[in-house]
Amino acid sequence: MMFADRMLSLCQSKNSRLVVGLDPHWDLIPASFKAGFTDGQVANLISGYLNNVIDVTHDHAVAYKPQIAFFEQFGLSGLTALLDVLDHLHHLQCPVIMDAKRNDIGSTAAAYARTFFGDDLLPPAFPSDALTVNGYLGSDGIKPFLKQPERGIFVLVKTSNPSSGELQDQALAAGNTVAEGMADLLEQWNGDQLGEFGYGNVGAVVGATYPEHMRTLRQRMPHSLFLVPGYGAQGGSAEAVRAAFDGNGLGALINSSRGILFPPSFETSGFEAVREAAVEAKTDINRILA
Repeated sequence: MMFADRMLSLCQSKNSRLVVGLDPHWDLIPASFKAGFTDGQVANLISGYLNNVIDVTHDHAVAYKPQIAFFEQFGLSGLTALLDVLDHLHHLQCPVIMDAKRNDIGSTAAAYARTFFGDDLLPPAFPSDALTVNGYLGSDGIKPFLKQPERGIFVLVKTSNPSSGELQDQALAAGNTVAEGMADLLEQWNGDQLGEFGYGNVGAVVGATYPEHMRTLRQRMPHSLFLVPGYGAQGGSAEAVRAAFDGNGLGALINSSRGILFPPSFETSGFEAVREAAVEAKTDINRILA
């Protein structure tokens, strides 16, 4: 099954558009949980916390998005934790959107694709169903990621960070912005390789913190799934989230990381507070659509 079709089928069957971001901010992991581990148990601490999060939220989330930088910063211990988390997710048949923002020239992009998707030569080192990529090297840096229809990518188009406009909002000679130019490329890269829902495997990262861009970009990319960061802790608006969806309430996956991983009531309610935060986010997104 095409990646896009699998994700949209899950959205329907779970009545959810929620993606839970797995960003193990060391300083935000509750002290009460850390107390059960010694200094040398970094891998077990990180994977233990995140696997508990997954256990209480997977009924409400359609996918999980590990941010690889939060694992890489701990070296081998962090990567060991990531592999354990990926194994847990795959055991529960939860799709993985690896947030690694990879890309380079064609041959190097092919190595990145092999790292996360595998190929006939090697199995994936970090098995993922989709990957965030930087599209600014053009099509030869994108094509290596599109060889397996069951895998997808999300290309950076309009990111949620405050300084994104320094480049992405700049006008091109054609009169459109850099972000809009990238959006047009995504339509080309999807081409006629569309699934039963009308979406291709080349998705777009479009931040919820810029509602004025969301509607325009949705119009330019009618065949791209949107991965929408910035909802929740970053203050993404309901207006932006609503505009990311098509008329059937599909076409977008809304990511929430810190708001679910580290709820204020954790010290009193433990992982039940995490579950409640996921249910609240899922319900809020559905309410916006209604």
